[in-house]
Amino acid sequence: MNEKPTRVFRPVPVTGPARLWFAILVAVLGVPLLWLLFELLRVPTIRYVVDSAKLTISSSLGSSHQEKTISLARIAEVRPEWLRDRSLRFGTEKPGYCVGFFAYPRLGEVFQISDCSSLGVFLASSGEATPVVITPADRDGFLKALNAGRTATFAPPGKRTASWWLTLATVLGILLAVVLVLATIFFVAPARLSYAVGGGTLAITTLLGRRAMPLAGVRAMLHRPLLGQRLSGAALPGYQVGSWMLDRMATTVLASARDQDGVLLEGDGRFFLNPLDREGFLAALGAEGATIVTDTALRRR
Repeated sequence: MNEKPTRVFRPVPVTGPARLWFAILVAVLGVPLLWLLFELLRVPTIRYVVDSAKLTISSSLGSSHQEKTISLARIAEVRPEWLRDRSLRFGTEKPGYCVGFFAYPRLGEVFQISDCSSLGVFLASSGEATPVVITPADRDGFLKALNAGRTATFAPPGKRTASWWLTLATVLGILLAVVLVLATIFFVAPARLSYAVGGGTLAITTLLGRRAMPLAGVRAMLHRPLLGQRLSGAALPGYQVGSWMLDRMATTVLASARDQDGVLLEGDGRFFLNPLDREGFLAALGAEGATIVTDTALRRR
């Protein structure tokens, strides 16, 4: 004797709210991350210009611009310096852009315009309240030009540091994770929800697994429940899976929505489902051993 083929039923589609909430949450969570990514990818401009009378130090990042001019005649000390263990006092510190007041264990407080690299130049001037730290790529060339008063322009190394790459990878990872999690919640979960009837069993597929229910002794009927509070589970657009108080009774909901006509199953527990083809679903349940209740007086109790 040939077995009856398994029939698969889909729940009522609820796509509009899912798409709306997906767009809202992507905007709320994703836009700040995209802004941070944009800030990371922006290239700052830092220049150290020497001429016969002065040293001009400038930086720009977007709309932010800093410039300092130091008279060569007032420079009291200039030397190469190894920059370690800085702490920001006031200003901007992001990968590849350190501009503002910083403190170092060896140097104390300094004003710094640099790319945050560790090979720098320390300058003390009688015209400055605090020493100045910069990071020209060609330190020796910069020191020679400064001592000779020779016109020349220098810039930091401009290489992306390990911290920049780590920050970039972290931001990209979080952004990707946010999109994947939201897509799973609002699209993958509703797409997986289905009802398969065959072999005397109703098998319900959810996001996290598959639940089989023997149909012998189960009563099934068309039903629109009286809504109550959620006890446990997920309440998402297009994916309502968990335990609710429906019709003042604890009910396991395995549906795309709870406020629509669906099918109520009573047996070893109380279950509410909302297949798109309710009549066909009931007929399939009846063919596999469930008792179909048609008395309208029994549909809402």
